[in-house]
Amino acid sequence: MAAEKRDLAKELKLLIQSRYPIVYIETWEEARAEALVEAVAEELGVPLYVWTLTSGLARSGTRNPLYQSDSPRAALSNIASLRGDALYLLKDFHRHWEDAEVARLVRDLLDKFRQTNRSILVTAPTVSIPLELQKDVARFALGLPDVEDFEEMVPSVVKGTEQTVRLEKELDANGRRRLARNLCGLTLDEGRRVLRRCLLARRRLDEQTVTDVLMAKREELGRSGVLEFIELGERFAALGDLRNLKKWLEQRRGAFSAEAEKFGLEPPRGILILGVQGCGKSLLAKAVAFEWQIPLVRLDPGRLYDKYIGESERQLRQTLDGATKMAPLVLWVDEIEKGFASTTASADVDAGLSQRMLGTLLSWLQEKRAPVFVTATCNNIASLPPELLRKGRFDEIFFVDLPDEEARREVFRIHLAKRQRPPEEFDLDALAAASDGFSGAELEQAIVAALYTAFAVKKSLTSELLLSELKKTHPLAVTRREDIERLRAWARGRTVPAN
Repeated sequence: MAAEKRDLAKELKLLIQSRYPIVYIETWEEARAEALVEAVAEELGVPLYVWTLTSGLARSGTRNPLYQSDSPRAALSNIASLRGDALYLLKDFHRHWEDAEVARLVRDLLDKFRQTNRSILVTAPTVSIPLELQKDVARFALGLPDVEDFEEMVPSVVKGTEQTVRLEKELDANGRRRLARNLCGLTLDEGRRVLRRCLLARRRLDEQTVTDVLMAKREELGRSGVLEFIELGERFAALGDLRNLKKWLEQRRGAFSAEAEKFGLEPPRGILILGVQGCGKSLLAKAVAFEWQIPLVRLDPGRLYDKYIGESERQLRQTLDGATKMAPLVLWVDEIEKGFASTTASADVDAGLSQRMLGTLLSWLQEKRAPVFVTATCNNIASLPPELLRKGRFDEIFFVDLPDEEARREVFRIHLAKRQRPPEEFDLDALAAASDGFSGAELEQAIVAALYTAFAVKKSLTSELLLSELKKTHPLAVTRREDIERLRAWARGRTVPAN
């Protein structure tokens, strides 16, 4: 049994031995939860009874349910009549205990359970507990499977697929380990489907299968709308200036390696990038993943919020658990203030949901040990709570200001070269001087607009056309001058300049 499985079994066993009469197992994976409960029941030396609405209540390993035990009330009556220690696994029972009579029957059982090794275990993908039962319920999040779980799963899927088609197998033990790691972040059922699809598509188990599984996992995770795999972006060299930030990141390039761990280094936690809009914060998140050659996953905080009570918190916990299991990776939290602002006003409006979400994120940032480098971007620092900004959550807070003249010259050089225009043919000094107050994004758009103009008049792109476009543009430094000055004033003395 893998180490994490033993920990899960130990934790669940401890809850039962602590005389919690009800344990609520939050999971999508019923089969995995049932296997865990079976293992705990065996360790405790007690029988396990399993109930579903369609099959009734039956002792695990037998096919014959107890007489008239299919309804929730009948199941509880049967449990009350049974003698001796036992565990009772009730699947999807959360849908029934909102019934007043069912809730009362459950509460009647609790006093009997407090003095024995008898517990009701409820499995469900979402948490729903009646108010009168909340003090008697222990919540247990099963979490996503780890790489050892998938290593155990892969041979059975391969064997099952070979019963349908003939497979050419060319993957060694190291390759199978990487295959299992590429499945992390999925449930076991999702992993089985993804692997089987990849095996059937090419009828081979080889190095290409390892890559195919990673691509298929990206599609699977993309359906959730919360986590999104991002193609690796530009190198640091493609970003103008940001010298301080680039140097800081360069020093930590190998910090996720075994050599760094042996040296005594802990993996870097992450950075919070504050700055003026259009100054390359998002590009930087992509560049970090490219330079470090580890996957980049984007978390959209706004998509975490759900109209159903408890769903938003569940989605966040599952998302962070998935990121941990997929490590090492760069987790890009785009515009973090959209999902984790914590103000009195927001707490009043959403009944404390935003504060609970923030608390979950803070705990994870503080306690995570997995090599997940969080790159969070922010435009409105005023909406972020002080707890998120203190040391221990992020390694450093960097401020990205509007580019100075030297940086603007470099930005022009980069974007002209990207569009197959030799930078030496342009008056970069004049362009840099004329674009004071422009962000990197605004400089790029000036080049794009000038290209359209040149194409329309059937001429080559020139410095004159670029200067003309710059004169027509009112940058953010003009339209949002007051906001930018407030942002600079806050950042002064509180952050590290990225430039």
